[in-house]
Amino acid sequence: MDERVQLAFLKNLPLYETEKPYHNFTNGMSNIVLEKSPMKTILDIRGREREFTLAIHGFEYRGHELPVVDWEDENDIKKAYVEDLKEFAKKLVPETVQRCEMFDFRLRSVNAIQSKMPIHPGLCGTAQLAPATAVHVDQSPQGILEWLKRELGEEETDKVVNNHRVRVVNIWRPLVDVVEDVPLAMCDARTAKPSDLVSSVHVSADYPRRNYFVKYSEEFQFYYLSKMTKEEVCAFMVFDSKAVEEDRICMAPHSAFWHSKKWRSDKRPRVSIEVRLLVLSALE
Repeated sequence: MDERVQLAFLKNLPLYETEKPYHNFTNGMSNIVLEKSPMKTILDIRGREREFTLAIHGFEYRGHELPVVDWEDENDIKKAYVEDLKEFAKKLVPETVQRCEMFDFRLRSVNAIQSKMPIHPGLCGTAQLAPATAVHVDQSPQGILEWLKRELGEEETDKVVNNHRVRVVNIWRPLVDVVEDVPLAMCDARTAKPSDLVSSVHVSADYPRRNYFVKYSEEFQFYYLSKMTKEEVCAFMVFDSKAVEEDRICMAPHSAFWHSKKWRSDKRPRVSIEVRLLVLSALE
């Protein structure tokens, strides 16, 4: 069923012309101001989900069996789940994948909203974070580059960047039988422009994480897959070096949203996992 909702976007303030939006989790300081959009139709693509592709729209839905995993054991998540996704990710791009590494993973739960747990970008492991309810893109190109340098070092990063097509793909899936509320809304990448994206920084004790907040545009078209199950995944683009070279948007801004105005106790809380993967293929 299509939904009429208001999504949260970064407010278009003169402040952000001279200062990046930021949130400092070490001291609680922030200059981020969000505002609700006008009512927007989010189209339900159940039954025609195969029409949407990672290469064209920036996201796609596929069926994928959920392996047996102990979700309270970080090592088992990495071994049983992430390793399985690395093989799955190789089917998402047309080229031969030469290397696939985990960027990070996160568990999310509606229960984290009820417990008032903050959305902290420095947290991962088995901590369950609240769903992200502001429209955003997971990483900016600068954030990707900084991550590569932290993980691989300057010399290896130069080799990776100069010799590969670099993609970062997020694979999101529910961990409940059926998502009854708080699904994920995906924006068609073709309806977004560079001017819609505002580079932002989230500072934690370990390092600054850089992503994009998104300003509202009437041109945006959002979609979601109703009644999504744990045997289905949504793969969406976070970064593609070829798209950067061609000066085009490839990533899909996204946000969780509510079907109802407040959580109903008769609905099972949505629990999900997202894994960001670094996918390297040969340059064409």
